[in-house]
Amino acid sequence: MPNQPAKGWKTLAPLPDPIGYAGMVAGVLDGRLVVTGGTQWSHPLWLKGTRKFNDEIFVLDSIEGSWCRARAHLTEPCGHFATATTADAIYFAGGTDPKGCRTAVYELRAAGDDYVFRRLPDLPKPTGYAAGAIASGRFFVLGGVADPASTSPSREVWSLDLKKPDAGWTRETDLPGLGLLVSSGGSDGDSLFVFGGMTFVEGKPVPSTTAYRMDQPGGSWERLPDIPEPRVGINSPCPVLADGAIWLVGGYATVWPGAQRDHPGFAAETFRYQPSTRTWSHGPSLPNVGAGDRDAPGDAGPVPPIGAPVVVWKNHVIVIGGEVRISTRTPAVIAWPLTP
Repeated sequence: MPNQPAKGWKTLAPLPDPIGYAGMVAGVLDGRLVVTGGTQWSHPLWLKGTRKFNDEIFVLDSIEGSWCRARAHLTEPCGHFATATTADAIYFAGGTDPKGCRTAVYELRAAGDDYVFRRLPDLPKPTGYAAGAIASGRFFVLGGVADPASTSPSREVWSLDLKKPDAGWTRETDLPGLGLLVSSGGSDGDSLFVFGGMTFVEGKPVPSTTAYRMDQPGGSWERLPDIPEPRVGINSPCPVLADGAIWLVGGYATVWPGAQRDHPGFAAETFRYQPSTRTWSHGPSLPNVGAGDRDAPGDAGPVPPIGAPVVVWKNHVIVIGGEVRISTRTPAVIAWPLTP
């Protein structure tokens, strides 16, 4: 519903770009919140806008601070990766650029006051809009598509041993059922989870309610209780809270059938999954001040996003930018305080 107050959410300084980006990658490096990559549109699709890919790195020092631009840049402008983080590195694989889906894989670390990239072994095939997670010391890439226009998402799951990355990618057990894109990954450190996403039946998009768990690399997938309603484009990776619950923030449940300009926006309702009890509960709703100028490429928000990175930082769950309606981005950054 529009025009709802934040009800517990904080609004942090917006990204230093008036439009904002979806499909970014983010993490915490040397105590700072770091974000890069992603895409935006010069104008909405119905006004024949063109797509721009980002290579700038934005850095936030404190909850109360403002973003700055790092000297370093992403190796190429690109976005919509499979991504996950450790305590001192951000990993991202595949994604898209102006030529299509990518195979490149990178590790990003802090280097003093700047940032450095390390190229890791390429994915076995181009993969965009895949889910990512780190479990048992391995970086997993789940599902996705080989071409941005594809209606045949993959079931494949690949993993890379972060202690021995030169050994290359290992094929893991395929996802059950049909292939998925724009699903979201998560991990409690050992087990691997994947939630929601989009599949296709006879060429038609079908939002998914599925949730799966793999207890260890090389293991089999366990079907978990379904998400209470479908979720596509959940902001990711899904954060794990202090009580072990995995929080699904953002996404959407149905494919909008109307005119693109009239898109109503995405879901404000969030869900939490508790692995110890195999149960779902409702989380706090996302803030929604209502749609701004529908012909503008950006919306100041806060409005429920999809395709945004989520980071736990300074005792807050942070959601950075994202897409808020078809081809409309936001620079808004919102934060949910966690209890000590």
